[in-house]
Amino acid sequence: MNIVMLGHNAAGKTTYVSLMYARMYEGIEGFGLRASAVDDHRVFVAAAEGIRWGRYPQPSDHRAVFDLVLQHGGRDVYPFTWRDYRGGALNEHVRDSPQAAELHEDLKAADAILVFADAHRLATDARGDREARRIISHVQRALDAPRTGNAVVLVLLTKCDLVDFGRASVGERVTAPFGELLNATDSDEKVVGGLIPVACGPRPRNIELPVLLCLYYGLTNRVTALQSMIDNHMRDARDRAEHDTLLNRWISRAVGEQSHADRVNALWHAAKQEYDRLTPLLDPARQLKRYLDRAMGAVS
Repeated sequence: MNIVMLGHNAAGKTTYVSLMYARMYEGIEGFGLRASAVDDHRVFVAAAEGIRWGRYPQPSDHRAVFDLVLQHGGRDVYPFTWRDYRGGALNEHVRDSPQAAELHEDLKAADAILVFADAHRLATDARGDREARRIISHVQRALDAPRTGNAVVLVLLTKCDLVDFGRASVGERVTAPFGELLNATDSDEKVVGGLIPVACGPRPRNIELPVLLCLYYGLTNRVTALQSMIDNHMRDARDRAEHDTLLNRWISRAVGEQSHADRVNALWHAAKQEYDRLTPLLDPARQLKRYLDRAMGAVS
């Protein structure tokens, strides 16, 4: 699974991923994360410790790729890739900037896109609205490209603890840039969209929710794909079995080709392999859905 996060400078991307990783590494109801690279783990944990004391990491000035693994019950369950882009790439033209071109290609191939927007800036500075709409144009262009699978698009309103959402005018200013995108995701059966307020300070809020939502849909997509492959293998095996005769076995052996019986055995073996990949995903997917149902109910 490929998760891409993007947002303008100082939107809180680096802070979020550090705090999210540390929170998930500690574990949530049997779920956890680990970084494939030891150095990434150390950087995340150290940055999160600083955040808890009010020391925030510097914004990223380059593209970063992290290989992470979702764990359940201490066992690796689902690997995924997390991509982070410096905010400046959003203002550069694809023809002039290799990183802007890379961002566009990554967005088209992404299974999940996390859009970071500074809620306080949106509420107090008109430039925040223009910045947010520029990001959304990148996302919508990527979603318009042909896709082979489903996608998740989440808008993370960072620094939500600094905004009084109780005032209707403030809430409208903060959410206005994303209305068209969220309406488009609602009408697209292949895209899941949503808006989540987050806070990444000493008193974090909703830190784990976006990543777990992405991973839940990634898991369910993987389960569906594996089940489909199993069904196809079993159907093909049954069709081949109907044509399995002693004559076919003899002729196939004589000419050095696979008989229907050989093919049946190969298909059953392939189905068994896919089933072995599927089984470890089922319980984590069910457990994650139960957790998210409770967590989303609390947010709403």
